[in-house]
Amino acid sequence: MVIGLRFLAFIVDLPFCFFSLFVFLETTVWMLNHAEPVAWLLAPLWFAMFFAWPFIHFGVLTGIWGRTPGRWICRLKVTHINGQPPGLWRGLGRETLKLLALASGVGATLCCYQVLTHGITWYDQLCETQVVHTPWIRMTATQRNFRKRYKPPRF
Repeated sequence: MVIGLRFLAFIVDLPFCFFSLFVFLETTVWMLNHAEPVAWLLAPLWFAMFFAWPFIHFGVLTGIWGRTPGRWICRLKVTHINGQPPGLWRGLGRETLKLLALASGVGATLCCYQVLTHGITWYDQLCETQVVHTPWIRMTATQRNFRKRYKPPRF
């Protein structure tokens, strides 16, 4: 797995995540302006969603489809080790661990080292997921058969 594609997919996903957060927050502000009596009840929700939205955005898309818009553009897909989409809870857990690892400098460095040496990160090992790359070029039958048989090493 090329680490550059994973990083590029994350960079492409950030504008999608924060644009959808912006739409949510603007909708909430509109509701606050038109619902004066309950405005103070919605303010804690607005504050909580500001911090929780990246976890929800990445986790739900990864869990249900195995892809976010950035991963779709880079032709990456997160799957369970059996080849199926990871599922909602596994996707939320994986993305939470990933965002926490990226928030700390040591975790991000460790993830880069693991992808370069082993091809899989520690949060993928914990969640029993893998990132699969499907190139844009057409593969020969021999290449497709090799891809089906090859399993990355598990540690």
